[in-house]
Amino acid sequence: MVNINYYFKMGLRYILSHFKNLIYFKYKYRKLFLGRNVLLKGNVKLDNDVIIFDNSKIFGNCKLSKKVRVSENVEIRTTYTEIFIGEGTTVNRNSMIIGKINIGKYCLIAPNVVIVGSNHNFDDKNELIRKQGVSSRGITIGDDVWIGANATITDGVNIGKGAIIAAGAVVTKNVEEYTIVGGVPAKFISKR
Repeated sequence: MVNINYYFKMGLRYILSHFKNLIYFKYKYRKLFLGRNVLLKGNVKLDNDVIIFDNSKIFGNCKLSKKVRVSENVEIRTTYTEIFIGEGTTVNRNSMIIGKINIGKYCLIAPNVVIVGSNHNFDDKNELIRKQGVSSRGITIGDDVWIGANATITDGVNIGKGAIIAAGAVVTKNVEEYTIVGGVPAKFISKR
C-alpha cells in the first residue's frame, strides 16, 4: 500500500526547500499576496504584508520591507548591488527600478517612473560603449517622497525627505528635503 501522506509531505518539503532559496521568510507568520505571473529570482527578501500585483518581476539582491505595494508590470532588478524599499512605499504600474537603490519609508512612486542607479562607461572612443562596463554610484531616496508619473531619476542622485518630483521631471542633481522640483533637467520650483 502506498502512503500518500508521506509522498505529499516529501513533495511539499521539496517545493518549500526551493522557495526558501528564492524568498527569505524571516518570521513564521506572513501575509503575502502575489498576483498572476509574478517572477521572483535571486536573493529576494520580503517582509510582512507585502503585495506584488500581476506581471511584476523582481530579480537579484532585493529587500522589500513590510507593507510595500508593487503594482502591475513593475520591474525591480539588480545584478551586483542591492535594492532596498522601505516600509509602506508604493511602486505604481509600469515603473522600473534598476541598480543600487535605497528607497525610504512611505514613498509614493507614480506610474511609469524610471529609477536607474547605474551608468554605462563611455570614456574610450575606440571601444564600443557596451564593452566598457558599468559604474554605479547609487540613488538614495528619503522618507515620504512623492515621485510623479513619467519621472526619471539618474545615477548618483540623493533625494531628501519629503521632496516632491513633478511628473515628467528628469532628476540629475541632488534634491534637498521638502523641496519641489520639475522640468528637464529638474530645477527648483518651491519649498513645501
